[in-house]
Amino acid sequence: MRRLITIPAVAVALPIWVLATPIWLTAAIVADSLGRLWKFPTVRLCAFGALYLLHEWAGIVAAAWLWLSGGFGRRLDLRAHRSVQAWWASSLLRWANRLLHVRLEILDSPPLPTDSFIVLSRHASMVDALLPLVLVADRNHRYVHYVLKRELRWDPNLDLFGGRLRNYFVARGSRSAQDTKRQLDGIRRMAKSAKPGAGLVIFPEGTYATPRSRQRVLTSLRKRGDHTATAQAELLHSLLPPRLPGTAALLEAQPDANVIIIGHIGLEGVAELRGLRQRLPLTDPVRIQWWVHRRDELPATEDLDAQADWLINRWQELDRWVTDQQDKR
Repeated sequence: MRRLITIPAVAVALPIWVLATPIWLTAAIVADSLGRLWKFPTVRLCAFGALYLLHEWAGIVAAAWLWLSGGFGRRLDLRAHRSVQAWWASSLLRWANRLLHVRLEILDSPPLPTDSFIVLSRHASMVDALLPLVLVADRNHRYVHYVLKRELRWDPNLDLFGGRLRNYFVARGSRSAQDTKRQLDGIRRMAKSAKPGAGLVIFPEGTYATPRSRQRVLTSLRKRGDHTATAQAELLHSLLPPRLPGTAALLEAQPDANVIIIGHIGLEGVAELRGLRQRLPLTDPVRIQWWVHRRDELPATEDLDAQADWLINRWQELDRWVTDQQDKR
């Protein structure tokens, strides 16, 4: 039922957007001029929106062809799906570079593990969600399996390719212990069915780290009376406190997988429309660095308290790195 809505909506949206170019282009130019934004970020965003819809079209057509050529879905070619997914992400980033000046600068980082690994990534905007796909799937031709929020299934490409490539979509804000257990069991099943040598990606913060979301998390922790977690969260200046359950489920399901922590700067303030218009086009590159932690350095999977301490300590280190990189600019 969802796809009966989303796929026709995208199919109709692109031609309408193209035909309406004189209208939205004029409106965007006026909006930027009134705001004295002479690099015309609104025009750039609207143009990128058209390109995003074009990529959605291409992805839907590719998904339909792969489904038909696979005997109406009976024999899906996952390698071909991985290639389309990698092209989709890398092409979007290339166009983001051309229109929005989103340039990637990878700092000195170790090579990726040869076996399967778990990726814990900072989350500041939708753009950084593409980084593991580009770094792992596009540049290294390996599979990537994500833990994503269920709302993203309203994006047809993420829905179609995400389901076929064994990503797991979680319903945030579970209200019962039974529901939470069901979600964590789903993450474990995804991890156990992952392709050999794949990257398993999760964003431990759970949402974009913005001043508003940080204040919301701190308020929630104070209301719960969790003084230890509140004190730990107050030590973070740029990040949100990481949530353990999803990460612990991946570690339990992949007991030999090393852990990669991905940090980046340059996407702060672009998670919301107002920040986008004020900051685009970006003047500085998005700097990326990652660190590999061998599995034998981590606490045992049975010791959840020690795992929580390990995770918050790594997040505090990442927060200091973000602050240090920002001070260098």
